[in-house]
Amino acid sequence: MLGDLRSALASGERQLRIKQGFDPTHANLHLGHAISLRKLRKLSQWGHEIVLIVGDWTTQIGDPTDKEISRPMKSRDEVMANAKTYLDQFHLIVPRENARVVLQDEWYRKFGLRDVIELSSRFTAQQMLAREEFRKRMEKKTPIPLKDLLYPLLQAYDSVAIKADVEFGGTDQLFNILAGRELQEMLGQPPQSVFIVPMLEGLDGDQMHKSKPATAIWLVDPPNEIYGKVMSIDDKLMPHYYEWATELPMEEVRTTLDALARKDLHPREAKRKLARTITTELHSAAAAEEAEREFDRVHKERAAPADTASVDVPVNGAKEIGIVDLLVMAQLETSKGKARRVVEQGGVKVNGHKADLTTAVPAQGEALVQVGPRRSKLVRFR
Repeated sequence: MLGDLRSALASGERQLRIKQGFDPTHANLHLGHAISLRKLRKLSQWGHEIVLIVGDWTTQIGDPTDKEISRPMKSRDEVMANAKTYLDQFHLIVPRENARVVLQDEWYRKFGLRDVIELSSRFTAQQMLAREEFRKRMEKKTPIPLKDLLYPLLQAYDSVAIKADVEFGGTDQLFNILAGRELQEMLGQPPQSVFIVPMLEGLDGDQMHKSKPATAIWLVDPPNEIYGKVMSIDDKLMPHYYEWATELPMEEVRTTLDALARKDLHPREAKRKLARTITTELHSAAAAEEAEREFDRVHKERAAPADTASVDVPVNGAKEIGIVDLLVMAQLETSKGKARRVVEQGGVKVNGHKADLTTAVPAQGEALVQVGPRRSKLVRFR
């Protein structure tokens, strides 16, 4: 399949129609999406047609990918509200020239029951249940709603509807993309080539995903947040981020990673370069420099972030306040349970020092309390 794509690109005989779909389950796109979008941008620059499909129908079902339970259905109003923000965010990376954005509603609003039965007849239940996510559910005796079995069929028909030559997607979409290729053959179309890109890890080390907004780096995050988030990733993720989350030339990436492996480059400096690069690519070099200065001011000089709000906390005669209670009183967390979890995860600092569940803060003067790289309050004890 990749060989077919390579041959088609090398021949330059015709313009290819290259497809990628996104389900608007969240209002924004994240850095993981940028991996494929940057490749689509290059193909657009080579003169090929890019079709970005907003899954306004599939989102209402919910992609079962990587889920051992069924996703709740979303209302059309919620889906369309998210879809509106996608249109501009696609074009933060993919130029408008040679690209078009389409909604599945263009073809599915014309579908009737007969069309659904006809589409369903092309595949067997055994084919759908062979998918790993469904197999896991069956082993655990977890229910599999029929709507979940329809999802791959709807995504597959997208390729038929637009006569796609190529479909891009993450590794989690391989089953759905191959279904599209198979359906095209069944209906007399040339089967699309498949281009799969790796998934990027989020701040927690697991897959970056729209369903985990707190661990994602969003394309629309302000520079200070992007820089701070990148600085907070685990050191072991840097090679993957350098290779896939930046546009640096591979020769420079290899040189940097080799120096890191030989310990000629300190991990902190490698991560600073990574944070500068990603912030620059999503914003500008000037914004990245300012974000780095702000990060140093906060983390090296132990100063409060420039946008840190102050909050008065009554002490009522107490000489000290436990960190869990303080997070709730300072409105940094909404419950003691959430506060306890974030402390246990090592994400809380008081005056630059990491807190644990035994931390008690002297109830006098002021204290800078930080939760993760982005939330902070200057607590004034009263």
